[in-house]
Amino acid sequence: MSKVPVRILLVEDDQVDRLACRRALAEHADYDFDLIEAETARQGLQLALRQTPDLVLLDYHLPDMSGLEFLAELRREHTELPVPVMMLTGTDNVGVAVEAMRAGAHDYLVKDSERQYLELLPAVIERVLREQRLRSEKRAAEAKFRTLVEQIPAITYIAALDVPGRLLYISPQVRRLGYSPQEWLEDPEGLLKLIHPEDRAAVHEAYAASYERSVPLRREYRIVTREGQTRWMLDEARIVQDGKGKPLFLQGVLIDITDKKQTEEELHYHRRRLEELVARRTEELEKQTELLRSANTNLVDEIGERRRLEAEATRYAREVQDLYDNAPCGYHSLDSDGVFTRVNDTELRWLGYERDEVIGRKFSDFLLPEGMATFEENFPRFKERGEIHNLEFDLLCKDGSLLPVALSATALRDEAG
Repeated sequence: MSKVPVRILLVEDDQVDRLACRRALAEHADYDFDLIEAETARQGLQLALRQTPDLVLLDYHLPDMSGLEFLAELRREHTELPVPVMMLTGTDNVGVAVEAMRAGAHDYLVKDSERQYLELLPAVIERVLREQRLRSEKRAAEAKFRTLVEQIPAITYIAALDVPGRLLYISPQVRRLGYSPQEWLEDPEGLLKLIHPEDRAAVHEAYAASYERSVPLRREYRIVTREGQTRWMLDEARIVQDGKGKPLFLQGVLIDITDKKQTEEELHYHRRRLEELVARRTEELEKQTELLRSANTNLVDEIGERRRLEAEATRYAREVQDLYDNAPCGYHSLDSDGVFTRVNDTELRWLGYERDEVIGRKFSDFLLPEGMATFEENFPRFKERGEIHNLEFDLLCKDGSLLPVALSATALRDEAG
């Protein structure tokens, strides 16, 4: 098996020590070390930036500057060292080695007079390289995560478990609410502070329950933007645990559902309006029917009036049917077995079917397996209670597409119940 090539920059002014290091690294089982040598710190800095080695072995005592000054120069234009550095110090410089670690060095070895440190050198280098590889993989994973969450429309967040709502991370999409990520991160209450006052207590309870029992959180509530506007949000989160089941943090997404809420309110308004119109027309038809019955006793004298009333009744019936068929939301009727007995034109247009393709078929015929399970679970409950609200399904259209709907219904019972 071929060895892994590793380029090492050795900054050491002592030629004997350089030769000893080269020999110690010559026959490693897994790595093929390519050693670049520098006798001064200035030369080492140039090579470190030009050759981009995998690791720098740095002696503390150099003729032109100390190892600590070398580290300061190397990271002058970087937030962290651009390459891992391992410090080599004399036996009396353990304190300096600690300072080097604080300055960014990844590890150090104390050079003893018997040169026993050379026996440890390959293993320590291997550990530093492994740790550097893990750090690089972690940074790459974090960058990938940020790229992913910053492309989705939802607000992604990570919250601490010690104080409910305190944020550890929040994606830039929070700017759509008028706030910067830093504002939310610096506030101890985080997102909880911006929840609408009427919703705050319930959301606090939901967070507390999720924290205490490690159960998923799913809550709809309102948030107040910087401009004072109210936006409806769907908050879905879960407790992330380590391999031993220990809770680490709460990770979740905030989805703006304001448009959905407004649509639901509009549909509710139109449904209530249609029901009122149908009730009023039904009452009028009943009155007209009663008048028709009375008119039968005076058929000869009142034939014209009866015809007028019949025409009026027909017109009312036609108006009710028109309201039903052209409502802005879908309407249908099911019998006690869940079979379509009636459906309006709006719902037929949505689904792409003709009326005779729907009437007589079960509602569950237009659902995916998971939707069938939801329907079979809730339909008996609906028949028992007589009503149901905002039950969500994906209806299967004729062209194979899915139509997401929120279903609300009221049961109509005969005299037997």
